Amino acid sequence: MNILLTNDDGFDAPGLAAAYQAVCGLGTVFVVAPRTERSACSHMITLGRPINVETRRHDEFCTGYAVDGTPADCVRLAVAELIPEPIDLVLSGINRGANSGVDVFYSGTVAGAREGAILGIKSVAVSQAIRKEFDVDWSAATKVVRAILPDLLTETLPAPGFWSLNLPLPIPANGLESLRRVPIAVDPTPMTFEKLHAEGDPIMKFGYGAPYWSRHVGEATDFSTIRDGLISLTAIPLAGKF
Repeated sequence: MNILLTNDDGFDAPGLAAAYQAVCGLGTVFVVAPRTERSACSHMITLGRPINVETRRHDEFCTGYAVDGTPADCVRLAVAELIPEPIDLVLSGINRGANSGVDVFYSGTVAGAREGAILGIKSVAVSQAIRKEFDVDWSAATKVVRAILPDLLTETLPAPGFWSLNLPLPIPANGLESLRRVPIAVDPTPMTFEKLHAEGDPIMKFGYGAPYWSRHVGEATDFSTIRDGLISLTAIPLAGKF
């Protein structure tokens, strides 16, 4: 099996190394990731300029490609130019920060998996929630992803789409027993903007600062699941719904 790893946190992000550890031994692993952080870039692709690609060595996964572009660029380049063999799995992440609910429309990490699905490849986006009171345990994230992937690799979605896996923080000790298959939350993300400009300034400046965990919670969704300390798994269609 040929496995492509990408993310939106950048080539040197610890979550990318954790993802590599999760799939190491499952097949031949290729790393094609943005050179720098491209969080919240959604499904942007680079047009109107060349995309620079650098072969780089990394202590965790030897060599990979650092791309001066977006996660979607990375997947497209990997399939079209950089990886000589057909890719069987795209794993995008592990993102530092949850991508639940409407986050799936903003996230570059999710876009990496979505691009894989568009190209007909089995794809999974993985995101690790963060909280101020806890440090991220990347080794625990690696173990959970490693345990969940085998079942996902054998499961066929009813229509074109991909998987979104969100890990809570802390990750439950019982691992797979905490996995819940849930839909995405459709409530809007809270919007709080801090005014940063002085009165009379002709250019208005605002900083976004809404607390992540304050959004509305209704029925069981990916957001409510990770908020409650459980692992959420969501099947996301490319169009319509399953």
